[in-house]
Amino acid sequence: MHGGVLEYLYMFLKNFKDENYENVLIVSQDYENKLDKFRNIVNDIYVINMTREIKLKQDIKTTLQVRKLLKKLKPDILYLHSSKAGAYGRIALLFNRKTKILYNAHGWYFNADMSTKKKKVIILIEKILALRANKIINISKSEYNSALKYKIAPERKMCVIENGIDFTKFEGCDKYREETRKKYNIGDNEIVIGVVGRLSEQKDPMTTIKAFNEVYKENKNVRLMYVGSGELENEVMEYAKENNLQHLVTITGWVDNTERYIPAFDIAILPSKWEGFGLAIIEYMACKKPIVASNVGGMLDIIKTEKNGFLAEVGDVSKFAEYIMKYINDKDLCNRVVNYNYEYSIKKFNISELVKEHKKLFEIL
Repeated sequence: MHGGVLEYLYMFLKNFKDENYENVLIVSQDYENKLDKFRNIVNDIYVINMTREIKLKQDIKTTLQVRKLLKKLKPDILYLHSSKAGAYGRIALLFNRKTKILYNAHGWYFNADMSTKKKKVIILIEKILALRANKIINISKSEYNSALKYKIAPERKMCVIENGIDFTKFEGCDKYREETRKKYNIGDNEIVIGVVGRLSEQKDPMTTIKAFNEVYKENKNVRLMYVGSGELENEVMEYAKENNLQHLVTITGWVDNTERYIPAFDIAILPSKWEGFGLAIIEYMACKKPIVASNVGGMLDIIKTEKNGFLAEVGDVSKFAEYIMKYINDKDLCNRVVNYNYEYSIKKFNISELVKEHKKLFEIL
């Protein structure tokens, strides 16, 4: 499971308080050093060696490990998160019909940027594995429609439970604005354009830096902050050096406490190439930041009108730059957007609603 899923699970388990349930967490070794905060909210934690890529020998080994562990645990419900973990769990319990299986892809992988041939293979795998799922949870209406479009499973097997966040975590987060800016030598009056997410192909950090370059040509009082880390860091910084922007770009590295970083932003963006939901968007709303995002996946369900932000085509550098400049030049627009979003997000994307929907689902399985 990836970082976003880990945060989702932490919020979910922290708020899922029910003595009728015993919660056991099984995670990839990639997150072994990020599990301390889970120890007080789950009954047990197991770490299994998993790989992101398809490596047949290792995948067979991992599936057998998962099968052995599940045989020992005998869970009533197995809740699988992300496509790789979803495959391990469903194959491991292929001949076990006692355990009910919930699967949440957190963004269908076949919507990623890939060849037609690979897409067909991924869709076929998802269709086959869907046979061993009692219910498939989609994190947005767009994801649900996508699954129906490719006939992943019959409609009766699928549902939508939109993502949510723990808004209490963001209460009074404004106090961190000065602290974070000071940490990275950002002046009080400098305009920070920020993005939360891995510096990976999916999150398209190159569109971010290129749009920033366009904005910088019009306004020299800007800074760029990436809250995250990833394999495209070097590529981003190479571009920054080539365009003499390196002194204006901050990459924080992996953080668990985004509520301390987003307050340092003035404008928040998310130019993902594909996105199941876009949890960062809700965090931006909770921190009262005006938003520019790409028009894909769940972000289409969250940002519907200019009342709550701007959407641009994937990779459209000039549109991202244009919308950022609109915010820079119009403070009234910023205020209208952030005030609308704050009220809208608290009502619609609160973690308590997500927990409530899950409890209903667990009871009818």
